[in-house]
Amino acid sequence: MTLATEVEIEEIFAFYKDVVAYMNTKGPKIGWNTEKYPDLSFVKQMVRNQELFIVRENEKIICAAAVNYEVNPEYDDIAWTVKGPREKIATIHALAVSPLCRGKNVSDAFLKEIEEYCRESGNLAIHFDVIEGNEPATKLYLRNGYREVAAISMYYEVVGTKEFHMMEKVL
Repeated sequence: MTLATEVEIEEIFAFYKDVVAYMNTKGPKIGWNTEKYPDLSFVKQMVRNQELFIVRENEKIICAAAVNYEVNPEYDDIAWTVKGPREKIATIHALAVSPLCRGKNVSDAFLKEIEEYCRESGNLAIHFDVIEGNEPATKLYLRNGYREVAAISMYYEVVGTKEFHMMEKVL
């Protein structure tokens, strides 16, 4: 896992476009749309903020995800095990794995690397949400020791108001 650089922005965005195209045809259909999220401005912002990580295999990007401390206001109302301080609770955004790597435990390995990075950065926990119907992601997180703390309705521009599973792992 490496921190993405500015010279990789277009390649990362192309990766996300491929993943989204696959998901929109084969599933799970979670509402991602690279004109809204994860769009090019998201990729640029995360790279410039040094928050986007990638994994390569044979020089091709096979995984990408952002890690930061940005959350929706609804996160404040969840009965998390670890409540704060906010700057010690990492959040994972836009975790994506190449469709060519499905079933090879690549997502598990990537998640472990993210967790190690978060631990080394002094984080106490990881919190994030998973949209209802994204069963592959839910299964990934549960088998890696995350727990569902709540299920709530939340608004995101790209999908509107939907049900989300609020996930936590104490580090």
